[in-house]
Amino acid sequence: MIELNPAYEHLRADVQSIDSLIARATLIHRGRNTLYQVDMAGLPLCIKCYGFSSVLKRWLYRYLRASKARRAWRNTLLLRQAGIHSPEPVALLETYSLRGIETSYYICRYEPGATLYHLGDLPLSECRPTVVRLARFAAAMHERDIMLSDFTPGNILLTAGGFALVDTNRMSIGRVSLLKGLHNMAGLWLQPDAAELLAREYVTARGETSPEPYVRAFARYRRLFWKRFARRHRLRNLIIHRDMDGSSYTYHFNTTIR
Repeated sequence: MIELNPAYEHLRADVQSIDSLIARATLIHRGRNTLYQVDMAGLPLCIKCYGFSSVLKRWLYRYLRASKARRAWRNTLLLRQAGIHSPEPVALLETYSLRGIETSYYICRYEPGATLYHLGDLPLSECRPTVVRLARFAAAMHERDIMLSDFTPGNILLTAGGFALVDTNRMSIGRVSLLKGLHNMAGLWLQPDAAELLAREYVTARGETSPEPYVRAFARYRRLFWKRFARRHRLRNLIIHRDMDGSSYTYHFNTTIR
């Protein structure tokens, strides 16, 4: 099964030969899901190959639930229609058998950019403009009743044109209150003063004239998020993350939450 953006109908034959595409693609990231970058007819594209952890999930994604690739396809189209930037979708490709889904690929335009992991290491003096823009970007999205469930450093790219959302398969539609919106941002890697600025700018952008209660609420949300994160991953104080470009970042969460 292939679903193709009408603007890229001329790429259908290439998409159908997905194995050949991947054979000449550059590996960006290998994990639970795998990312490749490849040029197709002169266009830089990103191919995301979704893995399946169990036979049950293969069956569920075939018969009961939309696959992650299909949700990414639908959600990206919705984001772009709402004026929230995410790389343009090109194609969705899936194969099935009686036991369920066998392969699942999502293809979009490739956009060079940096993830936001580096913000965790920066003092406010070096990241203030980015934090302010990020707060306003999140506020604009939430005002449109859209919330990316995984609003985390690796799923937000800082590009030449601003911010772009990636990994969009988990998203909710509906009213986003100020507190719900702040809770959604608790997993961002930030120093305490940068986190405070993010909260202030966010609630101000959404029309709130008394930000102090919300700033305090955001500090609580961050404490809860990182305590739960530490328990779940059996961590004590820090995370060492290697990004897709090979850069390594360390986040000391015990010293950056209040």
